[in-house]
Amino acid sequence: MIPRLGWIALLAGMCGPLGCAGKPVDQPRAPAEEQLYKLGKAYGQAAYRLKRAPTSFEEIKPNVEGPSTDDLLRSANDGEKFVILWGVDYNKLPPGKDDVFTVAAYEKNGVDGTRYVLRFPLQVSRMNNEDFKKAVFPPGYERPR
Repeated sequence: MIPRLGWIALLAGMCGPLGCAGKPVDQPRAPAEEQLYKLGKAYGQAAYRLKRAPTSFEEIKPNVEGPSTDDLLRSANDGEKFVILWGVDYNKLPPGKDDVFTVAAYEKNGVDGTRYVLRFPLQVSRMNNEDFKKAVFPPGYERPR
């Protein structure tokens, strides 16, 4: 018979390699990814507060976590201002048939053929140019050429 401490040691030894550690640890976000995530979260909260889609940074500022300076609007990755698709109520858009996510903001140029893209439901993805061309944009907005 194995004593209680023996069982605990045995289980601890088995769980480590098997992934029994519990909740997975989130990877830290890149600075531009974090900026877009904050903007997206604030956009969604502002839409709820306003009972309509926000139309400017001024309208989402009260919902931005941390400093809400204009620096938040400039990508730490490519140095350009983010392209933000204002005035869209993402909660009222039907999910696309091939992709449930809709573009809300993105890096103007990106770096090395990829860019960070904010999409709703709230997600920030790094997309290459080919994937970005296939992304779903809200009605009334055209994807850049």
